[in-house]
Amino acid sequence: MHSAKTAKFALLDTTVYIENFRSGRFTFRLLQSHFVIRCSSVVLHELLRGARAATERKFVLELSRRCQVVTPTEQQWLKAAEILNQLRRREHYEVIKLRELAFDVLIALSARNIGASVITTNHTDFRAIQRELSFHLLCWE
Repeated sequence: MHSAKTAKFALLDTTVYIENFRSGRFTFRLLQSHFVIRCSSVVLHELLRGARAATERKFVLELSRRCQVVTPTEQQWLKAAEILNQLRRREHYEVIKLRELAFDVLIALSARNIGASVITTNHTDFRAIQRELSFHLLCWE
């Protein structure tokens, strides 16, 4: 067991939860991980918004009760807007793409704020964000 001083935190992106819920593919990897998992309120929102079955809804609500939740601050929302503007200029993204990226930017900012890694299967979008914002990223296959 890691002490509070040596614990490394991680925020799981929505894609990891969805993939693991459907297939269980990451269960062993998560159980063996040295990370202390924190939940992003943004991810909880995405998961609950997309929950179709009662079991999915129950899973998200239980997760929100059992996990320490990290929520973006006002300053992080403002910084996210700046980053999205930079991405629009650099990558020539359309408005729809920027809307898709907005929550990912908030997840990255929240992770960075608590010194956590972002774990995702969404390599392309998070690497684009990483070109504008320094944060620790782990891309799982």
